[in-house]
Amino acid sequence: MQTNYKGTVFFDLDGTLLNNQSQVEDSVASAVRQLKKNDYLPVICTGRAPIEIEAATSVTGIDTYVTLNGALVESQGKTVYSNDIKPDVIKNIMDMAHRNGDSLFMHAHTRNSLSAQTPFIKEFFHALKLEIPEIDPNFYKKDAIPMFVVITDDDGKKYQKEFPELQIYNTGYHSLDTVAKGVSKMSGIKHLLEELNMKDKPVYAFGDGANDIPMIEFADYGIAMANGIDEVKDIATYITTENVNGGIINGLKHFNLI
Repeated sequence: MQTNYKGTVFFDLDGTLLNNQSQVEDSVASAVRQLKKNDYLPVICTGRAPIEIEAATSVTGIDTYVTLNGALVESQGKTVYSNDIKPDVIKNIMDMAHRNGDSLFMHAHTRNSLSAQTPFIKEFFHALKLEIPEIDPNFYKKDAIPMFVVITDDDGKKYQKEFPELQIYNTGYHSLDTVAKGVSKMSGIKHLLEELNMKDKPVYAFGDGANDIPMIEFADYGIAMANGIDEVKDIATYITTENVNGGIINGLKHFNLI
């Protein structure tokens, strides 16, 4: 596994590396490829599952990922780290979700499933440009689940209060990204840097949303997208332009990475 890089650059996907059609623009893909030629390791760091990031990996050549908000870390085909949620906890929060008219979108390593059909399903998957998966409330009994999304119009506070052993991120799209407590994009990054023996190399991170805050705080150079939330901008080292207005390219140029 190659580790002789000058540093690492972590990219959130939605609202950051991806445009509003959930695609990587050609100019952005070219910039990422140039970044790697300049001996910096580009890494996808996202709440999405590995099977949902092909639109980004196919055009950029990125082969290292922190997915599921840090619960699953992979590099060059190797699983570096995984933190799965206990099945009994999933059952209990699923019961609560169904009582509230909500659904769980459960992510295993290579596939996913819904626990129920609810009113926000179509809107949620349309926003992410994803196909609606099969409904199987027993999915968690068959596969290890590092993360699930509560699809709801709730802000997540009642779920977080009821399940302190979980970490819940309100990421919009009627979604509450849910992982084991202590898991974040930052923790995933730490596991990757340890594996690659790159803890002493500079870390850059691009993000826009609530689940990006831990990694923006951790990075030596945190870059907020202009379209991001104020909480990200407030802690960023630098605020670049919008994701659809050259934000990635301008941010990389600002730090002389390309």
